[in-house]
Amino acid sequence: MGKKKPNKLLVVVDDDKEEDDNVVQKKEEEEGENEKVGDDVENDEDNDDDDDSKLESKGKMVQRHKMELKKLQQQIDKMAHSVPKKDKKAKDEMAVKTKKMEDELLAKHKQEMSRFDEEQKKVEQGINDLLISNNSESKGPSKTQLKKQKKLEEEEARAKQLEEDRKNHISKGSIEFADFAKKLTPLSLTLKHIRSDGDCLYNAIANQLLVNGAIAEKDINGYQKKLRLLAANYIRANTDEFLPFVLAEDDFEESDNPVEEYCQSTVLKDGKWGGHLELKAISHSLKTPIVIYNAYSPDIIIGEEFFKPATTTTTSTTATSTSSSSSSSNNNQVKPINLSYHKHAFTLGEHYNSVIPLPPATTTTDE
Repeated sequence: MGKKKPNKLLVVVDDDKEEDDNVVQKKEEEEGENEKVGDDVENDEDNDDDDDSKLESKGKMVQRHKMELKKLQQQIDKMAHSVPKKDKKAKDEMAVKTKKMEDELLAKHKQEMSRFDEEQKKVEQGINDLLISNNSESKGPSKTQLKKQKKLEEEEARAKQLEEDRKNHISKGSIEFADFAKKLTPLSLTLKHIRSDGDCLYNAIANQLLVNGAIAEKDINGYQKKLRLLAANYIRANTDEFLPFVLAEDDFEESDNPVEEYCQSTVLKDGKWGGHLELKAISHSLKTPIVIYNAYSPDIIIGEEFFKPATTTTTSTTATSTSSSSSSSNNNQVKPINLSYHKHAFTLGEHYNSVIPLPPATTTTDE
């Protein structure tokens, strides 16, 4: 007998069976790997939830996101290697799955960052509110509040003074008017009452310009506005000269442009009382001297240099003698603007009246 031939069919079957076993084993490994990745992601999410309960800075959060992305990429690489190279369908499915995993992680990171920013804003707002509250409690009244309080106290004091003067039959203002009469009557002068409305300085000057023939009767109404503008323009044009006096006022010491603010809020505003600065500005604008009579102190001349040289008196000459000489027949002399300054007029404080020639056969003051 010859040799028995080997069973080739059996070998082939065994080889096919071995290949099938390998495919099954690879699929089992793939499924096991997928389950492991799922567990890892779930564990990461659990860890993230634990981290959320802790205080995590924005920098640490960014670093954690980078580590999670890196870890996910490593897992995706392992999953890709587990797929047979020739299995196109399995590769496509794996690509879709890994893309979904990556998108979900990025969305999770974005949500965490957004939530962190919102919480940070709440914390910052809470801190700011606390600081504002503490500052309000710790700091005293502001400078503006102090100024308002001071003005309120002054108004209350004036109201009390007014009530006190009303109780007295003879007020300080009445006494002051009587003393003016004693001073002006010998000079053939008297007072022209100007309404006390905050525009008294400008209205008194307007009356003087009318008396001196500088303006017509038809122009007198509203002329105080022109005088206010005249004063403001002169002050603006001579800022260096007026700035120190403006800064002396509490309301303008912290202003970026104190002179302009002073002009807008005081000089140009109707009803705002005028004083020495406005008198000087108007005197120089009109090139006319202004004589200010006072019942209890020497008279003041502003713009004395505008008197004509031929009739200018010495510097020691008082305003009274100057005003007397102004009534002479010398036509070359500039007619001054004559005002009276009242310290106690109407019990409400400073006031200006116009000083005019005494009418013939009249010896009493025109109150």
